[in-house]
Amino acid sequence: MKEMPEIIGRQSSHYTRLVRIFALELGVTCQFTPIFDLISLDRSTYAGNPALKLPILNTGGEHIYGSQNICRTLWRISGNDQQVVWPEDSTSPLLMNAHEILAHAMSAQVEVIIHDIVEERPPDNASRKRRQSLVNCLVWMDEHLGQVLDALPERDLSVFEISLYCLVSHLPFRNPLDLSTMPNLQAFEQEFEKRNSAQATPYRFDSPPNSDTDT
Repeated sequence: MKEMPEIIGRQSSHYTRLVRIFALELGVTCQFTPIFDLISLDRSTYAGNPALKLPILNTGGEHIYGSQNICRTLWRISGNDQQVVWPEDSTSPLLMNAHEILAHAMSAQVEVIIHDIVEERPPDNASRKRRQSLVNCLVWMDEHLGQVLDALPERDLSVFEISLYCLVSHLPFRNPLDLSTMPNLQAFEQEFEKRNSAQATPYRFDSPPNSDTDT
């Protein structure tokens, strides 16, 4: 009997949610192991990942680092014929820019949370630019979302759409931003939220047993 794939990460992480949704959409059953100590310098906390980053996929002792690598591995494991659109399938300037902007926004979201919310450090020039770049990316995405979705190749799943949902739905959870002027992103989130995979993976904090502290 094959060992069940194991996703190692945080339920509060948009990168972890991306791979969890991907697994559910592909019909791959995975066990989930939370990482509790995000400031650990021990590689073993991150299943050996030298970058000390999450998520990680464990498939029978083989560890895969990085959310997109994990998604590709899950797709191969699934053995199904669902048509998945990957970032490299996008060759037009619009789609290439959309993937680049989304990747930057997801990274900036993490950096903003760490600086502004987790460490509660005062704003500086770098943090102000980082936050503004995140807002700029969201505004661009809202303005171009219809064109981007129409331009994506025929698909059952796309890394772009799942990633965008994970980012936009992460904002009210960890970094509240006013999206009232971005109706296209709001409508996209509301529509994606209807999926069973989205409803099965709500953001929440992972705390060690007998701990009342959220991190």
